[in-house]
Amino acid sequence: MNSVKSEDLSVTDRTAAKETPWALDKLPPFPWIATRLMQMYSEPEVSISDIGRVIAMEPVFAARVLQLANSPLFATRAEVKTLSHAIILLGLKRVKSITITRALGDYVAPALKIEALRACWRNSLAAAILSERLARACKLDPDFAYLAGLMRDIGRLALLVKYPEAYANLLAVSQENSYDLLATEYDLFEVDHCQAGAWIVADLPFPPELREVIAWHHETLGPRPFRMVHLVHIADRMADALGFAVVKPKETPSFREALELLPAEARGRFSDDADALTADVDSRIRDWAAS
Repeated sequence: MNSVKSEDLSVTDRTAAKETPWALDKLPPFPWIATRLMQMYSEPEVSISDIGRVIAMEPVFAARVLQLANSPLFATRAEVKTLSHAIILLGLKRVKSITITRALGDYVAPALKIEALRACWRNSLAAAILSERLARACKLDPDFAYLAGLMRDIGRLALLVKYPEAYANLLAVSQENSYDLLATEYDLFEVDHCQAGAWIVADLPFPPELREVIAWHHETLGPRPFRMVHLVHIADRMADALGFAVVKPKETPSFREALELLPAEARGRFSDDADALTADVDSRIRDWAAS
């Protein structure tokens, strides 16, 4: 990847085309409930009742949120019985993380019948879990980091939902020939998943910091200040290094090299036990599958 100076980052660079790229025309709509909750994420005065009302508008979905809230993926210490209980016990930000995980999982579910595409969703979950852990070490917001890691590849998820067989074939060809995945996406769709993601969220009420992550998380970023896009870039590399890559590389990326990208003061607060970290991430992803 090219090195990009932090001061040069602009989501508009990723969405410069005046017309919708053909591959993104008439995409399956992103779940409205996730869009609304992301908007509420940046509203400082949002209340418990506001969040509860949004989730409760879809009773079946609300039940699935409670099921996920009680799964080991989110490690709740007491049984969560109602939405209001969930919000009080877990906090607004945590409930948003749980709800958006549920909504995004439901969005991609039809495509996950294809085994190769399940690796994409596992990669999204792995990056979310790792982003959350990295944020604690870096003293950033772990709940927002979880969402940023989960949402970073929304462009890829949208492409595979609309073109499941084509995207599965793209993964197979990239795997067999060691092709660069972003370049292969562009060859097939005339847009890569970072560009697609930036386009998709351009008109959605998402926080600017999340837009930056979606557009730039694959780039080798320039000078600090260290912020969420840097953190998610590290989580992305760690997910690959720990065995959660979308396409299995011929040479496993270095976990140590990814760890070295953390600020020095954060490195000592993050576990360097790759095996234990892999087992924890894998266990939490399995819990998602069972929820």
